[in-house]
Amino acid sequence: MFGRISKLIKGFFSLFISKVEQANPKALLEAESQALREAVALYNTNLAKQAAMVEKLKSRSERLRKKIEMTTGRAKALLASGDQKAAGRLALELKSLKSELSDLEGQTQQADDLYRNLTRQRDVYVRDANKRIESIKHKMSKAELAEAQADLAEIATATAFDIAGSGDTLARLEENLDERVAQASGKVRVAADHAAQGDWATKAAEEEALEAQALAEFASAMGMQTPSPNATQFLPEDKLRDLGPSQYS
Repeated sequence: MFGRISKLIKGFFSLFISKVEQANPKALLEAESQALREAVALYNTNLAKQAAMVEKLKSRSERLRKKIEMTTGRAKALLASGDQKAAGRLALELKSLKSELSDLEGQTQQADDLYRNLTRQRDVYVRDANKRIESIKHKMSKAELAEAQADLAEIATATAFDIAGSGDTLARLEENLDERVAQASGKVRVAADHAAQGDWATKAAEEEALEAQALAEFASAMGMQTPSPNATQFLPEDKLRDLGPSQYS
């Protein structure tokens, strides 16, 4: 029973994580990139330790070679001097040192090969991981573009374009605008007619009548004949003053 519950819980969390991954691919990719950087940093730390071991073995081999060289020189000198017993001890020691150097060189070569293989393995792994990350980024951009196009296609499919209805709407709009223009023009016409028949026109007519009456009275008082309106209609006022009585008779 507990096993079934455990499987159910694992299945639930697995489904939950899958949905989160699908909903947040960028966050997941960034998390994987960060994990890769951390893994490479740890790998480089261990690789540095391996490189240090190789250098340590090389140093030991170099010291051993120098010791072998010195022991060889001493053994030759003792053998040349006739001290065969001492020369034999150094020859035995020299044999042991050479065996140790051979083993040490083998260890050094193995450690160095391991370091080089680990380095190549790291480079291949990182290169492959970077290629996959770039490929996923490209696919992610492609998926986003495809989804955007699909959304636009769904919107276009779901939207009903009624050409006839649109034409009727535009016609009604045009008629309304024409009606507004006509109403505005009518208001202007009414205002103009009202202005033409307003008080100022009446006052102008009254002034003209008063001027004609005053002129008639003046002419009668001066014993002059009132000029015909047609005769003086187009003469300026200063020209009228220059005309004598004989001009009007």
